[in-house]
Amino acid sequence: MPRLVTADLPALLDPSVVGHRFARQAALRRQGFGVPAFFCVPASALEHVLTSVLDRLGVPPPHGYPDLLTWSESAGKELRATGVDDELAFDLRTEFDRLVGVGGVAAVRACVFAGHGDSFEGISNGYLYVPRHELADRVADCYASVFSPQALLHATHRGMDLRSIRVAVGVQRTAVGQG
Repeated sequence: MPRLVTADLPALLDPSVVGHRFARQAALRRQGFGVPAFFCVPASALEHVLTSVLDRLGVPPPHGYPDLLTWSESAGKELRATGVDDELAFDLRTEFDRLVGVGGVAAVRACVFAGHGDSFEGISNGYLYVPRHELADRVADCYASVFSPQALLHATHRGMDLRSIRVAVGVQRTAVGQG
């Protein structure tokens, strides 16, 4: 799997690769709707980071909201500190330059999902008007939304195994009306 999924790759239509939000947007764009151009960091790019955080911190406590908040904060810090590796950061900047332009801004959004169609819509992070120099940090922030208190409560309520949760990140032009 490539490190980034662009409009040139059929994987952009595959919800198991880029999440349901981005697969739907790609399908709408392909059908001629006014969805701004975008690319994605596939969920596979983050799997090893999530596993590493869970291995270090263990699974969050099943009961007690204060403990869950503490665990969530620790996991978020771990994910942000790990961030994106240098190779992915380079790929992100290169594709950003191609799609948006060096001086442009983009929307950077997470799509957290698990299993077959179980999405975390409205729970994952998103950022508007992100300049190129903040791109890697906002992608890391999107990664961290996988372990936000809201996402953890949703997963716990649904009885999900945290190791089954995945996150893809989309980077999209913010100005509608541009190809």
